[in-house]
Amino acid sequence: MRGIDRISERILEEARAEANRIVEEAQEKARSLKAERAEREKKNSEVIEKKNIEEADERKRRMLASAGMEMRKEILFHKQEMIDLVMEKAKQEILDMPRDEYRQIIYRMLLDTAQGDEEVYFSSADEERLDQSLIDQVNAELSGMGRKGALKLSPDRGDFEGGFILKAGGMEINNAFGSIIRMNRERMESRIAGILFGEEG
Repeated sequence: MRGIDRISERILEEARAEANRIVEEAQEKARSLKAERAEREKKNSEVIEKKNIEEADERKRRMLASAGMEMRKEILFHKQEMIDLVMEKAKQEILDMPRDEYRQIIYRMLLDTAQGDEEVYFSSADEERLDQSLIDQVNAELSGMGRKGALKLSPDRGDFEGGFILKAGGMEINNAFGSIIRMNRERMESRIAGILFGEEG
């Protein structure tokens, strides 16, 4: 019996050893899996955190870009307002000139642009200060310069602010102040912006 007991004991020892080994392997595997899971979770957490940071940075960048664009639009809007105000004020100052000074400006403009045989349309607002006597002066000066002196004052008055319109043979030259400003706006804006803001345009 002693031999059988020894064999049985040996078998039991080996069984216990195997069991311990299996348990240890299982525990080691569990620890390894736990560590792997923790590492994965850490990496996932880092990835998520990085993604969140990147998304936050992108949102911040877009917000700053949008705010910058809005600010530039606002600045441009107010600059344009100031330029418009300067142009309108300059036009109004000409319109508000004393009669003789205003007539002198129109006189010089007619000499510069008229061929000498056009029909001249003045503004209805200038009925009291621009009349036939001014046309006569311009015609006399044109004749003295060796040019045609046959401008005719139209009985019709135009609905525009200051200046005049010349018509001849189906052609029209619009020298109303509003039209002059519109036609020269781009060039004038550049110069006004340089004066107001120290920049071109």
